[in-house]
Amino acid sequence: MRLIATFLIALLTIFVAPVSLATVRSAAVIYLSPASGPVGADVSVSGTGFLPTDTACSFSSDSSVVTSAACVVSAGVLTGGFIVGNVLPGAYVIEATGDQGDLAQALLNVNGAPQLGLSPATGQPGTQIAIQASGFMPTDTTCSISSPSSTNVILTSSAACVLQSGSGAPMGGFMIGNASPGQYVIEVTGNQGDSAQAILDVR
Repeated sequence: MRLIATFLIALLTIFVAPVSLATVRSAAVIYLSPASGPVGADVSVSGTGFLPTDTACSFSSDSSVVTSAACVVSAGVLTGGFIVGNVLPGAYVIEATGDQGDLAQALLNVNGAPQLGLSPATGQPGTQIAIQASGFMPTDTTCSISSPSSTNVILTSSAACVLQSGSGAPMGGFMIGNASPGQYVIEVTGNQGDSAQAILDVR
């Protein structure tokens, strides 16, 4: 019996393949904070599970939603951020990629858009109109007031627009020019290309 047992142990040693234990690495993931916001919002990105051999990383999207991006990765941990670009409201896939080709994705919801208010919103030629806007990019440093409807609705040299850097809130005003009664589009534009419109009713 002892001989049979010894023989069986020898067979098992020969024919049973050794089992190798491999370290299982989790897939890379990233988190956005905040995961939703308006144009101009500052979004922080954190991630884990990237390859330990990554020495550089980047953020991208299939639109211009990612601007002013910065990304650092070390020992598989990613940190960085970006500013939400001038895009339409909606959901956008943000992708973080390591220089070894590994990547992770997260969804960013861009809500709202630059808003413009006129006070008053109705007037006749010679009426002074104040403008108050919000939701512009914090990187805007200057702004302008115009009308795509008519060059006459804003009295020449009466328009003034000021914007404190980082506030995203242009303000100013203009005087209604020699325009016929009707409705006119008033537009405020930031120097980064973002804009907002409102309707002025000339009586």
